[in-house]
Amino acid sequence: MLTGHQEGVIGAVFHPDDHLVATSGEDGTVRLWDATTGEQVGRTLTGHTDTVWLVVFDPEGRLLASASEDRTARIWDVSTGEQVGEPLTGHTAGVYGVAFHPDGGLLATGSADHTVRLWKVPGGEPVGEPLTESTDEIDGVAFHPDGHLVASTGDAVRLYDTATGRPVGTPLVGHTKGAVSVAFSPDGRLLASGSDDLTVRIWDHAAGGAAVEPLVGHTDAVDGVVFHPNGRLLVSAAEDCTVRVWDVATGRQVGEVETGHTAPVWNIAFDRSGERIVTASQDGTARILPFPAYPAAG
Repeated sequence: MLTGHQEGVIGAVFHPDDHLVATSGEDGTVRLWDATTGEQVGRTLTGHTDTVWLVVFDPEGRLLASASEDRTARIWDVSTGEQVGEPLTGHTAGVYGVAFHPDGGLLATGSADHTVRLWKVPGGEPVGEPLTESTDEIDGVAFHPDGHLVASTGDAVRLYDTATGRPVGTPLVGHTKGAVSVAFSPDGRLLASGSDDLTVRIWDHAAGGAAVEPLVGHTDAVDGVVFHPNGRLLVSAAEDCTVRVWDVATGRQVGEVETGHTAPVWNIAFDRSGERIVTASQDGTARILPFPAYPAAG
């Protein structure tokens, strides 16, 4: 159990080589932890002035980006804990989603101001104009594994061409309330979204529609979705305090991870092997847990 945040833990992610975990929280801080011992590594990263909703490592693990209610995103040097450059400013409301491009040269952010913005890394210069198609806040953004698309949540799940900023295809519509989390499958063929409507959906984005029926079982908003590294399983985290496991091909629930959390689970992430997950919860803790073996994972 990773303890140290003074309030709820909202974001959690493994370093690309799995030796560290980064977390962020309502206390406005970002922390790094030894993924084996659970001890905090280095100093607490401070600078944000409000809740830090999400943290992500760049593909090489040298940089860490954070998204905050204070309307900024920030980039940090993992080895020193120092902020790299100035805060990324331009959003006019809280920044909820953040993702690195697979080549590490771009950062995408999503905001309560209904826009997605792209930024150069590490300099933080804006790239192009804000992406403004959504009529709702954008809580999640994700890059396609080959980097040519960026997906966003909001009133619908939308796809944009990374190079031009133009919408690609038609919005993926089906959730009856806002989509708040989004993730591509490892092969990039599928897209998953979690929603305030209590469901998870899996989309064939090239075909422009659902790949399976809605994944039903959660009893509160689904704030985190992530594919297992082998692409056959999907894991969701929700405000009902549960982490559920789904078969991607059928959409059926195949299990539930016993996390021990006593409050909403905001986020989950796998290590590279798919043998561990890290969870972030409103109970003020993050937990590194073994991921059970499921038939679909074989």
